[in-house]
Amino acid sequence: MKAAIYIRVSTQEQVENYSIESQRERLEAFCKAKGWTIYNTYIDGGYSGANTDRPALQEMLSNLSEFKAVVVYKLDRLSRSQRDTLDLIEEHFLKNDVDFVSVTETLDTSTPFGKAMIGILSVFAQLERETIAERMRMGHIKRAQEGLRGMGGNHDPSGYIRKNGVLEINDKEARHIQLVYDLYERYHSITKVQEYLKSIGEPVWRFRRYRDILSNRLYIGEVSFAGKFYKGLHDSIISKDQFERVQSLLSRHKGFNANKAKASLLSGLITCGECGEPYMTYQSTDKTKRGPVKYRYYTCRARRFPSEYDKKCMNKTWNQKKLDVLIKSEIKKLSLNKQYDKKEKELINYDLLIKRTDEKIERLIALYAEGKFNVELLEKQVNNLNSEKEELLNKKNKQEMDTTSEFSSRKLNQYAIILENAEFKECQAVIQKLIDNIIIEGESIRIDWVF
Repeated sequence: MKAAIYIRVSTQEQVENYSIESQRERLEAFCKAKGWTIYNTYIDGGYSGANTDRPALQEMLSNLSEFKAVVVYKLDRLSRSQRDTLDLIEEHFLKNDVDFVSVTETLDTSTPFGKAMIGILSVFAQLERETIAERMRMGHIKRAQEGLRGMGGNHDPSGYIRKNGVLEINDKEARHIQLVYDLYERYHSITKVQEYLKSIGEPVWRFRRYRDILSNRLYIGEVSFAGKFYKGLHDSIISKDQFERVQSLLSRHKGFNANKAKASLLSGLITCGECGEPYMTYQSTDKTKRGPVKYRYYTCRARRFPSEYDKKCMNKTWNQKKLDVLIKSEIKKLSLNKQYDKKEKELINYDLLIKRTDEKIERLIALYAEGKFNVELLEKQVNNLNSEKEELLNKKNKQEMDTTSEFSSRKLNQYAIILENAEFKECQAVIQKLIDNIIIEGESIRIDWVF
């Protein structure tokens, strides 16, 4: 019988001897004793059991037709959530005639007793998770009540630096923040504040960063947790009176620039070929004898908000309708004229690359268990490797799809018909499926297709 091995270990669990290698050895020995053939070993290193959003788990679920049993070291390796545990076993494994076996608890869903014990033990797994979460929450509340800001990794808030867990004022940034508050009271506009700062040679931060600073009670000496505010141990940068005046001004601009323009057909696909910044949409209104007329455009972000950049980008601004029609016509040309040659491509061994990434995670975790570096650095590096692994899995899936399907002229013709007659969302979905990137350099437009 074929069996799949599933291994999960979070960064906090290495000291409990749940390492990937120790689980692998135990599970392989179990399968050998049973006379089972191991179909594949699925490993999620550095992932929490609080949810099922794990790449190796999802890959295993997509392969359930290939084996007859899933073997784990311990029930909570599968999940710490009662609901997720029962859903995985009943809705995925058992419905596909796949048994679930937990070696440590000697559970086997092929027996009635095993099914009953699964439900009981999953309750305790969830209880443990909720107990840990409650302790952490109480710790955060206690920290806030003592005037300490919640830990935010290695990031210090603008205007402060952390020393021994306590915020101390960063004089240079604090002066900048005080100036921003003063200027906002004068101009009532973040964009105008940015323009003035640039004119006097001050550093200019992003719009969103200023918006957050202007509404953050941290700067009047308070800390918060779960929507409640407490007196902080740190010194304030802004007076409470000025902060309240600024809040009153901000309340008049609740709809600030962020979502003024509706989503466009090419949202997120256009890149400026001159400065590398993304293109964005904006809307202008002209007054005519017949009344106001609205026009929508695609423009480089560094042209739209020059105060946030060292130099204003002068790349061309395109009328939205004209560019949309042009891109649609290029897709139509593909369906009529483009010929696709079947070229043999050298396939990349993504399984090997994924295995090497898992090995890197194991080495990092082993170093952490030996006390070689702290948990924050470990989590940062493990997160980076997990992102790398997820990207490799995506590339593997894409390669597999590319080997089994192609964009035929018939398929492209169907897409062209959709673009002519379908609703906005369907058209946008088609364009996202076919186009990877659109690069604009003046009148020149280059389309990077996904195939």
